[in-house]
Amino acid sequence: MSEWWDRWWQMDALPRYGLLAVLSSGLLLLSWLLWLRPQQQALTAEKQELHKLSRTLQQRQQQWRQNPDNAQLQAQLQSMQIARSASGASGRAVEAILAARRNQLEEWQPDAPSRTLTLHLQWPAFPSLFAELADASAAFPVHFQLLAQPQFLVAQLWLEPDDAP
Repeated sequence: MSEWWDRWWQMDALPRYGLLAVLSSGLLLLSWLLWLRPQQQALTAEKQELHKLSRTLQQRQQQWRQNPDNAQLQAQLQSMQIARSASGASGRAVEAILAARRNQLEEWQPDAPSRTLTLHLQWPAFPSLFAELADASAAFPVHFQLLAQPQFLVAQLWLEPDDAP
């Protein structure tokens, strides 16, 4: 090693510095290939992901701006609740519809959690019942079941509870 070191120092300055420049350039290139290039590729991939997320965020913000603000929705909800209370409670609306159809009523359980209603109807009366329920302030059926009997149609309706969303 000492012999190599002595030759190095006896070399002229220009070749010695040129060889140092070549060696340092080679080390720099090697470090770029082994360490910096993967870092650069990871950075590029993260920039692309960030760009995608930015576009998604802009789209969602645009969709969000299309919806009315919370104060406006609260005002509409209050006006709907006032109109509903002014037109009467939903229980009375169902009772009024059932009073008109008392000969078709088989079973009505207003106090049960499911609020089940069973009627014996002819087919033309079934769509008109749904139309009355939709027009009234009554709770609309969540589920219904129709059973065909020889002379009539059995319609079993499960109405929404008053506190349902």
